[in-house]
This record gives sequence, structure tokens and C-alpha cells, in this order.
Amino acid sequence: MVLILLSSVAYFQGVPVAAATAPDIVAPTVSGSINVQNPGSESFWNQLTPLTVPLTATNSYGGAVPSASIKIATNGTHILFSATWSDPVPATNRLGSAPPTPAGYPGLFFANATIHGFDQFAVWWSLQQTPGPPPCMQVGTNQHGGNSPASLAGTGNMWRWTSSSSDSGGASWKTAKYGAGTPLAGHAINYTHSFAIDLLLNQTGFYTLGYGSSNINSTVGANSAKVPYQNQIVYAKSTYNNATQSYTLIAARPLVTYPSTNLEQFAYGQTYYFAVAAFMGGAHPIPAGVPAPAGWTMMQDQDMSKSISTWVTLQFSPNAPGATSTTATVTSPPSTVTSTVTNTATTTATTTAVSTSIATTTVTNSVISTTAYVGAIAALVVGLVAGIIVTSGRARRNA
Repeated sequence: MVLILLSSVAYFQGVPVAAATAPDIVAPTVSGSINVQNPGSESFWNQLTPLTVPLTATNSYGGAVPSASIKIATNGTHILFSATWSDPVPATNRLGSAPPTPAGYPGLFFANATIHGFDQFAVWWSLQQTPGPPPCMQVGTNQHGGNSPASLAGTGNMWRWTSSSSDSGGASWKTAKYGAGTPLAGHAINYTHSFAIDLLLNQTGFYTLGYGSSNINSTVGANSAKVPYQNQIVYAKSTYNNATQSYTLIAARPLVTYPSTNLEQFAYGQTYYFAVAAFMGGAHPIPAGVPAPAGWTMMQDQDMSKSISTWVTLQFSPNAPGATSTTATVTSPPSTVTSTVTNTATTTATTTAVSTSIATTTVTNSVISTTAYVGAIAALVVGLVAGIIVTSGRARRNA
């Protein structure tokens, strides 16, 4: 009953009802925090069994990453997320200008050793009780909004890590500036740590949560209560393994945030839906049959070209690793989706704040330490109906 009481303090947006079947991932409770000097070296990762999530290309020419290996846990205050995926040519900077995209192949961007994009990984948390059908992250009309397959999959809170600008190893991480139309436009951002950009996806568009976008129309600076969004709240840092030619991304975020509007909120006892996408920004071979200018044999993933998963279900457990298990199987999404949108660059979230009123994340030289407190205890209504104890307090916010 104590756990139920504590979980009821959050007003959850997009938390589906408990699944009738076992979740794909049961995230245990571990001791420890993220080592920012060597992310992924934390001992608790070795206690977790990875789930291999199949990935499928969003079109017939892009998306060559076959799968991602996912591990998730919590330390009681933060969600701890790990993803590993193959990428034979790491790319941390967008270089040069490629030839025009051929008609009928939206999202096809050519590349070579000196002209290419940057690598990305995205996690989309569904804010819908009943998520739409996969593939969940295919770009369509009006960026990700309108009648695109992405918007039909419902409202989502996306974490988007980019190797070039949100990772401290990226070429533009140290030189990033606030975007036009934002309060500190033109000033250096001076990021304090690597992060994932916080984004909102709905049927009207694709928005950066917090100031910093170069296009103010795609940025939501504050929620309806005029509380500013705190960018960099999702810590995200990658390491690249040359021997296995793969990335490992380590991410962490407070379970509960303030503001909470448009952001997924996490607690024990709930079922969450998420999907992932990997972008191979470096030059890799163009599939046979795809038209290309003379001398061009390589391409790069951007926006509409990527590798995506179907929905994966998650529950948090108060138990230590090994106390729970699941036999659920994650299937691949449909293979190919046709889209008609030209490329639109995703802008970078900007701010130096990494703390919230409910859960504070402090980045030090060695670890991410956390301090969480509950400002108010939501009332717990208990009634006897047909012999079943029913709890309330799971009211959802409007997106």
C-alpha cells in the first residue's frame, strides 16, 4: 500500500492502463547513479538482461540498423536507460552539401567520406492510453504532424540524442548558440553535460520543449501554466566501441518532472509504451535499384530515413534485478512506408538548467546525484466494489 500511495502523487499523462499480458521489459530497482566520466561502466547494468528490439527501415532505401539492445532500470528517483546498436561508420558532424534528392525518393540523402550527416537515436514515449499502429516514428506531412503515420500513432514525448550537437563529443556541442526568437538569441549556450533533446509530437506538429530552436514556431518555451520547460533534463551520453562497431547510449531522467505537461511521468505499477529509432548518419551503401548521380554510391540517414521499432511495453518493479522476468516477444513493424515530405532539420534544445522543483539532477565530474522530494501526497480513495480494492489518483493530464 505504501508503494501505491507514493505513486499516486504524480498526475500521469499518457500512462496506459495495466497490460493484460506481461510487459516486454520489467525495469528493476537498482542502487547507484550514472558515472558521467564513463557512462555504461556502472555495475548495475551487468545485472540487467537486455531485450533485443528489431528495427525496420522506414522506406526502401534508408534504415540499415537491424536491432537495438535495450536495458532499463530505476534507482528510485530516475529512469536509467541503455541502448546499444550497430553503426559501422560513426559520424559526429554534418559535413558538406549532397546532390539533390531524386523525385519519388523523399528522405534520400547522398553521402561520401567528406559529405555526410550525424548519428542519432530517439526514444518516443507514448502519451496515449491506446497508441496507434506502428511504425510509430515515420515522418509525414507537417513534419511529424497532420496525417502522417507518426501522428496517427498518437501524442508522444520524444528524447532525441544527436551525436553532433547534444553529445559532448559532437562537433557543434561547444559552439551551440540560442536560436533566433528565443530570449538569449545569438548567445553561447555553454552546455554543462550531454543530453537528449526533449520533444513533443502531436497531430499539429513536432516541437522542441524549451527555448533554443532556430525556428521559434517549432518551440514550446513554457506550458499552459507559464512554467518554463527545462532542457537538458534528459542526461544522454554515448560511447562508441570500435571493435564491435556499435554505439551504447546511456540516458537518465527524473521519474517525475515539473512541469509535467507534455512529458512522460513514471511510477511503479503502470504500463508504458515506447518505441525507438536509430539514424545512421555516416556514409553507407545505397541499396541496389535506387537512383543516384554518377559517382555516388553511398547515402546517409536523416529525418525520414531511419530504422524504427514497433511499440515496446515497460513496467517498473520495486524488486532488485533477477526478482522478475518476462517471456514477451517484440515483433518488427511493417517493412516500408511511403512518405512525401522533404527534409526538415531538427533543431537543438537549449538551456543550462538541469534541475526541477520535484526532482533535482546535479551533474558533477563523476556521477549524477539525485535529490527527490514529494511536495504533496495525493489523496488515495479506497472503496470496496465487488470485493476489489480500487485506488484513484491516476487522473491523466490533457496533452
